[in-house]
Amino acid sequence: MKNRWISTGVLAAMLMALVLVLSGCFFRSPEELYQSPERSADYENLTQKIREVKDSLAQEYGVEVDDTSVLSGDNTALIQLQDMDGDGQRETAVTFFRVPGAEKPQKIYFFTKGEDETYTVSAMLEGDGSAIYRVDYADLDGSGLKEVVVSWQMSTGAYLLGVYSVEAPMSRTRLQMANSAADASKNATTSVQKDDLRGTEWMTTAYGDYILTDIDQDTRTEVAIVRIDPSLTNSGVDVYGWKDSTFQKLDSAPLSTGVVSVGRGGVEQNFINGDPPVRALYVSSELSDGSHVVDVISYQQGELTNISLAPETGISRETLSRYVDLEPADVNGDGVLELPQPSPLPGQEDSTASDYWLIDWYQYDDNGQRNAVCTTYHNVTDGWYLIIPDSWKDSITISRYDAISGQRAVIFYHLEESGDPSPFLVIYKFTSQTNRANTSNRFILREEENAVYAASFYNSSWDCGMDQTELVSAFQLIQSGWSD
Repeated sequence: MKNRWISTGVLAAMLMALVLVLSGCFFRSPEELYQSPERSADYENLTQKIREVKDSLAQEYGVEVDDTSVLSGDNTALIQLQDMDGDGQRETAVTFFRVPGAEKPQKIYFFTKGEDETYTVSAMLEGDGSAIYRVDYADLDGSGLKEVVVSWQMSTGAYLLGVYSVEAPMSRTRLQMANSAADASKNATTSVQKDDLRGTEWMTTAYGDYILTDIDQDTRTEVAIVRIDPSLTNSGVDVYGWKDSTFQKLDSAPLSTGVVSVGRGGVEQNFINGDPPVRALYVSSELSDGSHVVDVISYQQGELTNISLAPETGISRETLSRYVDLEPADVNGDGVLELPQPSPLPGQEDSTASDYWLIDWYQYDDNGQRNAVCTTYHNVTDGWYLIIPDSWKDSITISRYDAISGQRAVIFYHLEESGDPSPFLVIYKFTSQTNRANTSNRFILREEENAVYAASFYNSSWDCGMDQTELVSAFQLIQSGWSD
C-alpha cells in the first residue's frame, strides 16, 4: 500500500509540473494564438531593399515593375539564396524583375549581406527577351567565386545563352560596405552607381540546349552548348571554358547530319565504359525525316569527338526511325547509359505499338567501340521491362490480355517449329485490390503503392532458361528520365 501511495503522489507531481510547463501555451488569449509568426530581421531587411530597388526602377522607367520567376531548371524560386564566394554561407539573395518597355526588360539583382547583417545591392544583370528561362551558378574560372549562366527566352522555343561574371561589382560593393560599416543605416546604392553594379558579359550565343559539365574531367566546370544549324549540315556541340585567362570556346564536335531540333531528352551527361568510366554527353535530337537520334560525345585522345557517328552516313548509329518511345537508360545497373535498338517480334513486323518489340541495348567504351550489353522486352504501356536470355531471340512472340478491369496481362509464347505458338509465361499488372488477392498460382515480382506486378509460368515443354528467382531479378520498372 505504501508503494502505491508513493506512486500516486509522484504522478500527481508530474501532472502539476506538466500543467505549469504547458500553461504558457494553453492559457494564451485567442489573439496571441492566431498571431502570425514574427519575421526575422534578415527577412525584413532584405524585403525592404528589394522594395527600394523595385521603386527605383519604377521611377526611372515610369512603369510598374513586375516580380518574375525563372521558368525552368534547378533554380526557380522568386528569391534565391546563393553562396557566391564559396565560403559555405549563402550570403547573397538573387531576385528577378521585368520592366515593361525597357530596352533590356529582364533584370536580375543580387543582394549581399554584410558583416552588419544587412543586405546591400551588390550586382545586377540585364537581358532581352520575354522571360528568364533558366539560371545556373558555377565557378567557371577556378577563382572560387561563382559566375552566372542565364538563358534569356527571346520567344517561344528561341533562347539566348549568356555567361556573366559578377566578381567586379561584388568586390566594389564589399569594399563599399567595409568603408561604411560604421554607418549601418547608409544605403549602399547611393554610393555605388548603377553602371558599377553591372556584371561583365563573357559570352552570348543562341543555343538549342546546354549543360554545365566537367566533360574533360580536369576538375573545372565547362558549359557545353548544343548548336542547331538551320542548313541542317553543321550542327554540333561547343564546349566553352576558362583558358589562358579568358572564357573561350575550347573544342567542338559535330552532331548527326540532318538534325533539325533538340529532342525531348536534350543534352545529358553520363559516362562511357572505362576503368574508371569516362564522362560523356548524350545529345537527343530529331532529324529532318522524323527519326530520333542520340549522339554520344566524349574526349578521345584529347579531342572532343562524336564516337557514335557512322562515317559512311555522318549520322549516329543510335537512330530510331519507327520506335521512338525509349531513351538511353542504365538497364543493367552498371552506372553507364545504354542505347536502344529495337527489332519487331516475329509476326509483329507491321505493328507500331510499343509493346511488340525486343530491344537490344548497346554501350560505348573509352576506345569509342560500340558493344552489345543485353536484350530486353519493354512494356511501355504498363511501365516495366524484362531482361531476357539470348535463347529467347527469334524464338518468342507475345500477346496482350486486358479484358479484366484492374488487370493487364502480357503472355509470352514460344514459336514451335510446327503448330501454334505455345504459352510459357504470363506477367500481370494489377491495379485492383480484388485481383491482387487472387494470386494463388502466381508469384510477386514487384509491389508498388498503386500496383502489384506478378507472374506465372505455364506448363510448357520448352525450357525458357529462367526460374522464379531469375525472373524476379530480371524484372525492372521503367524509370522516367535519363540516368545520371
